[in-house]
Amino acid sequence: MIKFLVDHSDLLKGLNRVASALPTRSSLPYLTNVLLETDGDSLELAATDLDTTVVTRLPASVSTPGAVLLPGKKLHEIVRELPESEVRFSGTGNRITISCGKGSFTLSGSSKEQFPTLPTEGGTEPVVIPVDVLVRAIKVTSYAVAKDDYRATLNGALMKTGAEGFEMVATDGHRLSRVLVPDLVSPVELKALVTQKALNLFARFSGEGDVLIRHEGSQISFQFDGTKIYSRTIDGEYPPYKKVIPKDNDCDLELDREELILVLRRVNTMANPSTHQVMFSLESGKVMVHAESSDAGEAREELQAEYHGRPFQIGFNCSFLMEILRNMDCERVKLQMKDSGTAVLIRDAKDPGDGWRHLALIMPVKLSRTQET
Repeated sequence: MIKFLVDHSDLLKGLNRVASALPTRSSLPYLTNVLLETDGDSLELAATDLDTTVVTRLPASVSTPGAVLLPGKKLHEIVRELPESEVRFSGTGNRITISCGKGSFTLSGSSKEQFPTLPTEGGTEPVVIPVDVLVRAIKVTSYAVAKDDYRATLNGALMKTGAEGFEMVATDGHRLSRVLVPDLVSPVELKALVTQKALNLFARFSGEGDVLIRHEGSQISFQFDGTKIYSRTIDGEYPPYKKVIPKDNDCDLELDREELILVLRRVNTMANPSTHQVMFSLESGKVMVHAESSDAGEAREELQAEYHGRPFQIGFNCSFLMEILRNMDCERVKLQMKDSGTAVLIRDAKDPGDGWRHLALIMPVKLSRTQET
């Protein structure tokens, strides 16, 4: 027997969070369920795909305590359509009635014993990081996480805390993005490879205040705003990323970030659809962006930019470059280059003055002979 009353907006917020952990496909039927369990004057919701688990707690008026598993997607679908009112759950055994306003729905549930054991934080001390800092770091790094790369360690982002501050790094071998906040020192050292799913869930649902991060063994957890996200970490050693960051790039191109994105979008319409290759022709007082394909033709546009360095030509994957620029949060960018074969650094052209250091890196592509001529 279970019976409780919960506010609709609280319930919908909670289901929005836990439903994101439900697997899109699974051969294990119990993973499609959401666990509802009362605890004193609160209701706990939980869902998992065995790699990522989301648990959230919300206030409830509990008449008869208990626990039940309900079909996650169907429950979420029902609650989304309910009016803004109190929602009542009641039932015995595997039949649960959900009432709101003048409507009622009956779902077939199952016992809590069929649900996987929920993870716990253990006894480790948490790392405390402002939510807005972590969300910002995820935004500017997560695009560079590899997608199903055979090198498992590239399929997540490296997160580090300690005496040197807070750091996040992601790379797919073509691009790299690194955030360092040296002022955000922590007495607790943490070093973990975090899956993109866990990071994206946190960025999607976090609010204000601080997040408590605990890492022990192969598990990391994020606790914030009544919600906990547990995730398995990725085993292995992250590549030595500092070695690929050049230190002697002495050719600087500075320009408006949004303007560069618009130029790239226009020129990319004529780029080869399989390579997305664009070429920058750089010389003092004149910077030209050029793309061409044998089928469509070619495009050229001059950039309003400041360039200081040797004249040369360099090619980029336009899609990769635009994705880097779209995920930066500054007005002007500086591209630091050396030659057509060395990695290019992309930074905020001005020091933001808040202790935030962001560096992006992109590997150039080899120019085709037709573009070089």
